[in-house]
Amino acid sequence: MNFGEQVTNEFFSRRELLLRGGAGFGALALSGILARDKAFAITESLALGQAHFAPKAKNVIFLFMEGGPSHIDLFDPKPLLNKLAGQRMPESFKRPITAMGETESPLLA
Repeated sequence: MNFGEQVTNEFFSRRELLLRGGAGFGALALSGILARDKAFAITESLALGQAHFAPKAKNVIFLFMEGGPSHIDLFDPKPLLNKLAGQRMPESFKRPITAMGETESPLLA
């Protein structure tokens, strides 16, 4: 996908602008109403202060990988997967859908 092709010199009509941006305007209005009415005000128990437990971590590494593999697939040790690697799946599992007419395709995982 070439993002340069999406930029055009056409302007939206007022109707198109309201149709495309209506949800954004509604969210802005809702946040203003909720802030004014203090519906989602921070209570004293949630205010910044002392934690209810002693912190252990000195540093945190936050990985945001949109579209990447799950954290369960990456960080949990799975010795049974190494043991069963290369073996065929039991017949009790449903037959996987094969892509482009392939049959007997090897498992990718």
